[in-house]
Amino acid sequence: MGETERYAAQKGLIDCIATAYATKDNEAIIQLIQMLKVEHGGGQYPVIGYEQRLKAREATLVNGYILHYLDYDDVHSDVRGHATSVIIPTLLAVSNQTKRSYDRFLESYIIGIEVAARIGRTIGSKHYEKGWHTSATIGIVGATVASAYYLELDIESIANAIGIAITEMSGLRAQFGTDVKPLHIGLAAQKAYMAVRYSQSKVINGHKDMLPALFDTYSELCYTPESLIKGIKESWAIVNPGLWFKLYPCCSANYHAIDAVLMLQNKHSIIVQDIELINVIFPTHGDAALKFKKPVNGLEGRFSVEYVIATLLYNDQLTLEDFCENTINTQIQRIMTKVQRIYNDEIVPEANALPKGRYTIVEIVTKEGDIFRERVDAPKGSPNNPLTIEELVEKLSIYSTKHARNIQHLFNLTNTDELITYIVTGG
Repeated sequence: MGETERYAAQKGLIDCIATAYATKDNEAIIQLIQMLKVEHGGGQYPVIGYEQRLKAREATLVNGYILHYLDYDDVHSDVRGHATSVIIPTLLAVSNQTKRSYDRFLESYIIGIEVAARIGRTIGSKHYEKGWHTSATIGIVGATVASAYYLELDIESIANAIGIAITEMSGLRAQFGTDVKPLHIGLAAQKAYMAVRYSQSKVINGHKDMLPALFDTYSELCYTPESLIKGIKESWAIVNPGLWFKLYPCCSANYHAIDAVLMLQNKHSIIVQDIELINVIFPTHGDAALKFKKPVNGLEGRFSVEYVIATLLYNDQLTLEDFCENTINTQIQRIMTKVQRIYNDEIVPEANALPKGRYTIVEIVTKEGDIFRERVDAPKGSPNNPLTIEELVEKLSIYSTKHARNIQHLFNLTNTDELITYIVTGG
């Protein structure tokens, strides 16, 4: 791996810090921290964006919870989920114990993304479609390998840690739209950390060839595909296809529709009262993550194309407040009733579509019979329509001006002690 991969990893860290600080002073997170302190006592491990410190396993859980709490964290299309938010908390925990070079941390992160992406590419779509939350089930293995690599464990210990992590895989999409969804990420990070610690300490030993069991249990395949373990000939997954960074705190499956509506608003004078119907066209299963057609609050609205379209049309923007546990405005509810989902597998996705094979078309039909139509295959923020480093720093500046002002510190770090100081204090 070279400078291109390291630069991509640093972009991931910038977004990760921004996402964490977006939750700063959140009462629900403060309550979770206090509960864990009562149960397990305080410690020396930092919680990103908060003054309290916890023991290692509790800090890992909370940091994972924080990073996914707003659904504002990056996505990897191969994983069909949020691997960074599992990997970084485990790496922070082990690096808080064992100082290494900043390069070693970045390499570990890159490897964690690679492992998660390879499993995601090969496990098949049915794993997600059957109801598994891939961010947690796949992310735990990526985080385990990342941390084991960081600690320079021997091959047998790494294999043992992977085996422990695989047997700990869990998380169901049925919890989307609740606080249990980010808890999946926190638990996966915590379990990955413990899998590595069990193996590093050599106190628990299990089967060391658990990949066949993973694919036999969770995939339509009943064997371990060769492409999972073959050497890399193309770019690393953190570069190709790369990380998808979010501009809005909601499920990335909404982003095609969001961009389409923004384009329509820019081209046409759309009056909400004149809208008769809004058609949203997907390929089959293209909206699998968008489970709420009639959300009851903004939290469920994160996973509702009806809600994001209606909110955007009504407010001309999407904010953090739109996706909290608030009651949905009656006018927005009315617009939502005009939205219908349509599936069309005869439409050919563009070559640059992300995720691969996906597109979304939004058609607004007016009462006068006008039809306004836009199609998006690669939304803003996705790797084929990426955010620049400047745009990521701008996102960071919204939630922590000090981190953004001192961003050059991140690029000049030499070791993990300096990294933790930057994350906690802003440099």
